[in-house]
Amino acid sequence: MSIDSSNSLFKEQQTLQSRVAFLEKERDFVKKLYSDMPQMLQLLAKGALLNSLLNCFKHKLQSQLPNAYCLFMVCDKDCLQWRLQYNDSISERLLNLNGQLMSIPQALITFAASPSCPKRHDVDIQTVSGWKHWQSFLHEHGFTDVSMVSVSDEQGSIYLMLAFQREKNRLEHELMVLALDAYEAWLSAVFEREKADHLLLEDSHKDPSTGLLRRYSFENSFGIVLKDSRRHFQRAALLSILLRPCSNVNEAELKVLADVMRDTVRDNDLIAHYDEHELVMGIRIQHLEDAEVVATKLLKSLSAPAFSKNRLIRGGLSIGIAFYPEHSSLESLYQAASFAAHSLKNVTGYRLEFHGECYESSAGFYTL
Repeated sequence: MSIDSSNSLFKEQQTLQSRVAFLEKERDFVKKLYSDMPQMLQLLAKGALLNSLLNCFKHKLQSQLPNAYCLFMVCDKDCLQWRLQYNDSISERLLNLNGQLMSIPQALITFAASPSCPKRHDVDIQTVSGWKHWQSFLHEHGFTDVSMVSVSDEQGSIYLMLAFQREKNRLEHELMVLALDAYEAWLSAVFEREKADHLLLEDSHKDPSTGLLRRYSFENSFGIVLKDSRRHFQRAALLSILLRPCSNVNEAELKVLADVMRDTVRDNDLIAHYDEHELVMGIRIQHLEDAEVVATKLLKSLSAPAFSKNRLIRGGLSIGIAFYPEHSSLESLYQAASFAAHSLKNVTGYRLEFHGECYESSAGFYTL
């Protein structure tokens, strides 16, 4: 074998050994990275608090990157308000006497404002102008490189993790990417869980097809309205809105009706899908005729040509109205309003219940 062939074979063996050594290191890195994944999934599944999960991920990443300094930050979506998630003896150098960040490097602001690029690696940061605001911090600790990852919680906040490294014990780029990918996946999973919790809570209070309150949520909320009315000597009204009986209710048509009802009342008034063919409204009023105004406005809005093809609206609505304090409880209010609505016998219009009688107008309440 020639000397050239021998040298070539030796170089190939060295390359192979180096590759094997890296693969073994990568295997050990990945094994450690995901070793406690079952426990983390259990925490997620059991609904652990957000801060508890974030603390867990922080300790996990610090353990995974022992030669890096991990800095955890949060900023708003406009990148104007910044804070540290955790303080320690190293990060204190970045804070003023009030515990606020003194300045933010332009490179970090640019990164946070670029959600399409959630990971970034900067080298030679001690000399790069984009990091000049933290130059004393970087020089003091000998940080030469930084790897960053950002994750939005979709609620207006951006969570960032910065892994600062020194050149002499810099982790291989491929391994750092694995760590950043894992951290991004963990936080994304947490924020998805938080989003799902919010949707489940919202769905438990609102009918998903219309966005209107469910019956028990309406009863709880309107019960509070009645208590406030009693305390402040105010009036309130409950409207029972009966849909024309039919084999089934089209959700899309019902959604249109719900939107019109919402436009008819104020934001703090209550609307609920009480039953398949019944909706109710709970409103605060000053005068008895205020409830008539709402009913008249609703019927007028629904008579617009735009709704001529909506079979549910075209079928007509029967509206019954009852008043507080004439009825002192939600149950008696509902029974009275339902009685007034049924008195129309499926004819479109409204009736007002007052002391056991049904009237076409509040003007007739006190006539002989």
